Amino acid sequence: MKIAIMTDMEGVAGIMNSEDWVLPQGRYYERGKELLTEETNAAIDGFFAAGATEIVVIDGHGAGGIDPWLLDERAKLSRGWGVYHQFGLNAGFDALAWVGQHAKAGALLAHIAHTGSQNVLENKINGISMGEFGECAAIGGFYGASAIFGSGDEAFVKEAKSIVPHIHAVANKCGVNQNDGADLDTKAYSANSLGAVHMHPKQSRARIREVSEYSLKSFYANRENYPPFRLNPPYVLETWFRKEGDNLPYKITRRHDTDIVAMYGAPVVRE
Repeated sequence: MKIAIMTDMEGVAGIMNSEDWVLPQGRYYERGKELLTEETNAAIDGFFAAGATEIVVIDGHGAGGIDPWLLDERAKLSRGWGVYHQFGLNAGFDALAWVGQHAKAGALLAHIAHTGSQNVLENKINGISMGEFGECAAIGGFYGASAIFGSGDEAFVKEAKSIVPHIHAVANKCGVNQNDGADLDTKAYSANSLGAVHMHPKQSRARIREVSEYSLKSFYANRENYPPFRLNPPYVLETWFRKEGDNLPYKITRRHDTDIVAMYGAPVVRE
């Protein structure tokens, strides 16, 4: 049983904001990497306890979020893919998991919500609104892997279950923003969802350890209840961007008739 764990930093308990915790110049960046790596280790331990035979941790944070020295030595680490939006995924994985995932742009009661970057207003594939979780789940599903586990803020859990209802998830904090930020430019939106109430990191790790083990045991026992999240071709990606400085809002579209990964490298139509 081969499992891919997609990781990000913003959905980790104890990660308080972007400026201090998830950027290389931030005063707590190294501590943020430690928090993410320890949550990831909790998931790794749960999956191996449930019978996983191989685990690949995919460092999906822009500047890098996993500390290789602290990572559970039983797992492999993936970073620097030839095709970025393939995330290092291929047909060899049975199941997908997420640790530290944040909600999509515009999500209410979310913490540090965005899709790729703060200047994205909305993102849709085949008409379905989705953030980074949905994109990865769709790519994994294209290769036949099932989404079984995720951890992050409560808005992420709600989002994940709306796309993949069978996923098992841990909510480790709750954002306090009441505004979706649709009317904000990039600079203002970057400060729109920085408030949250956090679970203690140790409690978050304990829950991740427990639920990750349960999710894989359930997957083993009832694999038919965990269908891969597959979208039907052709694949059409639409992304709307916010006003940023002197740059006005705009939209881009990409399309591919048969391959969702190739869609990301398809010619861009800008409106």
